[in-house]
Amino acid sequence: MTQITGYHPFRDVASLQDEVERAFRQAFGERSAASPAGAFSPALDVEETEEGFTLHVELPGVDAEHVEVSLEENVLTIAGERRFYDERDAEGFRRIERHFGRFHRAVRLPDRVDAAGVSATYRDGLLTITVPKAEESKPRRIQITAG
Repeated sequence: MTQITGYHPFRDVASLQDEVERAFRQAFGERSAASPAGAFSPALDVEETEEGFTLHVELPGVDAEHVEVSLEENVLTIAGERRFYDERDAEGFRRIERHFGRFHRAVRLPDRVDAAGVSATYRDGLLTITVPKAEESKPRRIQITAG
């Protein structure tokens, strides 16, 4: 006896969506707030002026001594760690939505910069990094002489 099965036109689309989501989770890692080892990526803004670049990085709950900033070949790197509550065990929590663990952000700056002039300040969970442009990359006005 032959069994007749129903036709589901969107079954293949749903299956494809599941496969794409699985591929993204594998490629980029699944972010888990419940895991103290779960990595997170802090939000940042990059502002450019004629004089240089200013980066604003949101790092609430991160101690300044747990953050490293470096600049190499016009790539500014911010790395560090947001640690889980120092003296508490995760088992006592009913819900954990904040991300903990190591983080790493790298930003390629489009113009040559003055590495010696880089400065960073940290206040109220906001890291502000100022990176001046190198003199040769700053715009300059050319004086025209009549001749």
